Amino acid sequence: MGWNLKPKEDKFYELFRDSSEIVCSGATVLLDAMDEYERMPEKLVEINRLEDEGDSVIQTILDKLNQTFLTPFDREDIYTLARELDRILDHIHGTIEKMVLYRTGRPTSDVRELAAVLLKATEEIKQVILKLEDLKANYDQVLQRCEMIKQFENKGDHLYRLGVATLFDQVKDPIEVIKWKEVYEHLETALDHCEDVANLLKGVALKYA
Repeated sequence: MGWNLKPKEDKFYELFRDSSEIVCSGATVLLDAMDEYERMPEKLVEINRLEDEGDSVIQTILDKLNQTFLTPFDREDIYTLARELDRILDHIHGTIEKMVLYRTGRPTSDVRELAAVLLKATEEIKQVILKLEDLKANYDQVLQRCEMIKQFENKGDHLYRLGVATLFDQVKDPIEVIKWKEVYEHLETALDHCEDVANLLKGVALKYA
């Protein structure tokens, strides 16, 4: 395909809005699954569908990146943002998948709270991405929301450490410990990628506002 020589390709903003919406929907499905554990297999079907949608949007972003000469911000930042959003959704999917495959049983309050924090972080990501197209007007809000995402990640780290310590202290069956530790790790890693997104978006704001 030929180069796209438009002065600025705005389609990326729309695609990232779509991607962040899908990620946020995935986090909502995850929290719903925690609250309705008996419907966990149905939630796995939902998250599989969302992951397929998310993969399609990410592939469109990457294809467009290869076809576009002038991008709205650095090509590397576009690629990294797409990759990090995809990784958040991957770990949301991994959380539900492991709970179904391992038949973990009803989640603890710590696991449920981690999922709630993750949802809040993805909601903030969605709000930041909505403001990317006009960074000059939204600069302060973008930085504030990026800081909020980092605070959610810090809270998630605390919950992860607390939850794993409780797991080792109170659960005697080593197989159950292994199952739940993997669930915790998916949740904590998803939040790590939320912080990576926040750091990247803050960098974009500092460069382009």
